Amino acid sequence: MSLAEWIDGFFGSMEGLLAVLLSAAVFLGIYIYSATRLQAARTETLERIRQSLTLYTQLAGPLTAVIEHPDEADLPDEQLVGLLQECKAADRLTMDLLEQIDNYLRDRDDSRLPQLSRTLEREMNGLVRERGELLRRIETPGWGSGLWLLLKPAVPGVAFAAAVFWTFELISELQYPEAWTAPEVWCLWLSWMIATVSFYRLLMDSRRRSLGVIFYGLHFLIAATALPNLVWPEASPYVLATQLMLYLTGFWFTSTRSRKERPYAGHPELLEMYSQHPGAASEDDIQSAKCPSPLPPRDGSTGSKHRSLK
Repeated sequence: MSLAEWIDGFFGSMEGLLAVLLSAAVFLGIYIYSATRLQAARTETLERIRQSLTLYTQLAGPLTAVIEHPDEADLPDEQLVGLLQECKAADRLTMDLLEQIDNYLRDRDDSRLPQLSRTLEREMNGLVRERGELLRRIETPGWGSGLWLLLKPAVPGVAFAAAVFWTFELISELQYPEAWTAPEVWCLWLSWMIATVSFYRLLMDSRRRSLGVIFYGLHFLIAATALPNLVWPEASPYVLATQLMLYLTGFWFTSTRSRKERPYAGHPELLEMYSQHPGAASEDDIQSAKCPSPLPPRDGSTGSKHRSLK
């Protein structure tokens, strides 16, 4: 059997072979582009962590010295304020730390510094752990994670091929005049497209750490709900309605109050609540909330704008 006969028997025609080669080239291009973007995203994440840790560590030392040795610290208030302002430019700054920095800059109340220092230390430890985990997955991946790093760039190509396939299926159905007015045809195509998008986000979105189980669970259910379309295309309107309900459920799950909106000890919202309901807390509790841990006096120089470090 000659090569031309084998091509004609396997691909149907030379045009079929060209279509297969073109599809392979497009898939390879998408794979290379996705691998490059994923590598750039990992590098960007490491750079954002490094930038945030640099700003945090510049503040952590002087802040600890001011808290532990307030009468010996040689740090002007303007320098401490400058370090706090620089921390607000950190890429990985959380709303909790930002609100505590703003509260101190607004009130200049030194009793807020211990809580601010603990929050800063917690944020630094979290970033160090995240950086170590990311470096471990990149430099010394296990068998499963290494295989996933190899296969993950192929996900966009697979999703693109699936979208093209469902579109061609729709076009083939629309060759019949009655299909243009059949809701099942359009619902089937839309249902498969929604499932494809959920499949893509399920495998590619790795930055949703909060509500992660709900996020991945909903996308898995949305993609899996489309499977009945394979054996019962007439049920596509009901499948599409179920998928839309699952999407709306996602908005309900992610509508929780942000950390900035939730009160903490000393928050004005709590103080106002205690003042309106005096029976809920004693006067000592209210004063403790206002001043959680006052600092000792600075050798009779309270209110000084300069600290001496020896």
